Amino acid sequence: CLPLAKESQKLFAFKWENPDTGRKTQLTWTVLPQGFKNSPTIFGNQLAREIEAWNPPSQNGTLLQDVDDLLMATETKEECVQWTISLLNFLGLNGYRVSPQKAQLIRSQVTYLGFEISGGQRELGAEQKEAICRTP
Repeated sequence: CLPLAKESQKLFAFKWENPDTGRKTQLTWTVLPQGFKNSPTIFGNQLAREIEAWNPPSQNGTLLQDVDDLLMATETKEECVQWTISLLNFLGLNGYRVSPQKAQLIRSQVTYLGFEISGGQRELGAEQKEAICRTP
């Protein structure tokens, strides 16, 4: 959750009616709400700014970001372990949570943004290929 600045919270105010009592009240979000159309852009921009402060353990790697998806590539498995631990610690200390179910750690082939990436090459993932084949 990305906290909203106090001065922005009034922009996210809404009315709510208690279904049991009928009592109406005005509430406001204190964090960026899910479903707000600009939430992905705002989140991605904030994450990018914070990642700029991260110092990778070595210069032998690359980190790519698309909104909340991160792709890390290093020369060796050992460097990948070091980079992964460093980045996960950095993200955790800055209040981010990483989904263990989505994480693809220390692999020579990964799926990123719908593409299967391996050996410096990319190709459409299986789901995208199936969707294309099903299109009339």
